[in-house]
Amino acid sequence: MSKEPSPILVQDDKDDGWVVYPGDNAYKYVAALPRGDNGVVHVESSVLATVQGWWYTKAQERVEEAIEDLAIPWAELEMDEGAAIEEEASALSERLTRISSSIVKVGREKSRVDSQVHLAKSALDHVVQRRISQDESKMTVAAKTAAFISADKRLRNAKIEIMEGEALKRRLDGIGDALDIIWKTTSRVLSVRQSEPIE
Repeated sequence: MSKEPSPILVQDDKDDGWVVYPGDNAYKYVAALPRGDNGVVHVESSVLATVQGWWYTKAQERVEEAIEDLAIPWAELEMDEGAAIEEEASALSERLTRISSSIVKVGREKSRVDSQVHLAKSALDHVVQRRISQDESKMTVAAKTAAFISADKRLRNAKIEIMEGEALKRRLDGIGDALDIIWKTTSRVLSVRQSEPIE
């Protein structure tokens, strides 16, 4: 009678720990990697991201979908050389209004995601710390945390949602910075246009 394959504890280069189960798509790949003295397999998160079906792929897709849902009209907002030279003050003012609207939209979304991530983190930490306090095994806190989260589907989903939220916040920060640059550039062009003598 063959022995059932056992779950594998994995830790990536971002110190996130996961338990990979025999039914997971990444199991064969992870099982072939060497294990440390404590039985933990250490891998780079970028390597895990390339494994077909690994949750990173789905998380990345959801982040991209959230960004697309914002529907930022980049083509209408970005200032090219032609617009900087030829666009009238009234058109530049309208452009600034659209940019401001997008900045507000991104800020509101970031605020929503930030509060959601904070609440999810607090709830997850509370549950995990409670279980750790009741566990008498000699595993490290990191290993216990990974084991508890990975063994419970609800906790595992919460952890993934938190990581997705953090990734989305970073993307929103980048978009906010880009919009700020566009706003400042357009504002400067408008100031120059308004200071030009009327013919």
